[in-house]
Amino acid sequence: MTTLSPRRRWSPAGQALHWLSAALILFMLGLGLVMVEFVEDPGRRFELYQLHKTCGAFVFLLLALRTAWRLFAVAPSPPATMPGHERLLSRTVHVVLYLMILAITLSGYVMISSSPLPLPVELPGGLAVPNLIAPDYGLSETMKTLHHRLAWVLLGLVALHVLAALKHHFWDRDDVLRQMLPLVRARREGRSPVDRPPGGGLPAAERGDR
Repeated sequence: MTTLSPRRRWSPAGQALHWLSAALILFMLGLGLVMVEFVEDPGRRFELYQLHKTCGAFVFLLLALRTAWRLFAVAPSPPATMPGHERLLSRTVHVVLYLMILAITLSGYVMISSSPLPLPVELPGGLAVPNLIAPDYGLSETMKTLHHRLAWVLLGLVALHVLAALKHHFWDRDDVLRQMLPLVRARREGRSPVDRPPGGGLPAAERGDR
């Protein structure tokens, strides 16, 4: 068992940005569902809305940092056994995820900024994100509907992303997931999934077939 080399894995900075973004986005999705569907007390719901708005600002910041970092980062090579259509699908899902996160944060900001009660997005240290759009009830309601729908789409994309990672780890048994995990070891070299016959079992050479 050997440790994955730097060229075969994402850098520590890339891993940190990925897992921070993932944790914050999952928290935001869960918080949004809870505060909209399950919290009835107006005071408590107001507090959760303010927290949701603040977290949204940090999601946008992390997205900007990840995008800037990704422009200069060298991505690990995909496994040689990974089919071309899976590579294309992976790139497409990643681009759509970035665009979806951008769309959901911007729609949330426009919804807040154009609200008849335009409370600013509060940040630590007494800072705030200014409202740059004049109050417009119709626009705010439109963005609210869009924001809610995009949240469900984003949840579906996240689920697809997770299932793909688990498929690579447990079915294909390659290092796609391990490239993003800190302090992990590579699988034992010398036996690739393509060396196994369809349906599993031992390769022909090990069965003694002629």
